[in-house]
Amino acid sequence: MKLTSRYFVPVTLVTALALGSCTGAPENNAADQAPSATTTAATTATTTMTSVSPTTTTSTVIPTAQALSAVEETTSMGPFGTDRVQAYPAPGTELVISDVRVGSHDDFDRVVFEFSGTGTPGYVAGYTPEPLQQASGYPIEVNGQAYLEVMIQGTPMAMLSPNDALIETGPMDLAAGNIQGVTHGGVFEADTQYIVGLDKQRPFNLYVLENPARVVVDFQK
Repeated sequence: MKLTSRYFVPVTLVTALALGSCTGAPENNAADQAPSATTTAATTATTTMTSVSPTTTTSTVIPTAQALSAVEETTSMGPFGTDRVQAYPAPGTELVISDVRVGSHDDFDRVVFEFSGTGTPGYVAGYTPEPLQQASGYPIEVNGQAYLEVMIQGTPMAMLSPNDALIETGPMDLAAGNIQGVTHGGVFEADTQYIVGLDKQRPFNLYVLENPARVVVDFQK
């Protein structure tokens, strides 16, 4: 189960100001507060159970104690579509992956790629009939029947995550709603590759949030 990419479409960049106006919650990741069940796949993570809402979220690590905006928790920014999308990273961007999580909401399912470091990530994302690993061209194993490739730019190899669960290539233990799997394809020339497996091709909406830097992909239900 498999992907590739590159084209051009506008992107929504939500600035730190926008996030600041939405944050006022306790110092816990809103994406982790909202779900009724949270699971982790990292070596340093723990498993917690809450009953705040019916939303379910799976995360590879416990995120940093920074309040995230309510925008990430319950709403999707901008329109949905199936066309390939692209945006360039800010000059000098050097980011390292710090968390990958998925969640299911009333109208959409979501995957969030969170980073530490400096700058704003770029991306190229689109559906592919056969997910292939960047550079090598080898097939990539992904659960699901439709595959969205997400290439996140501005993530140099010199700044790899200290968390082994986020460095290792291959399927990650992540699924929620119609998101049936996420596979890490590795890092090559500052581009980090992920393949998101779905039950079928669904309209998606990809955008960037700041403080911390996040690439968010929502899939319409």
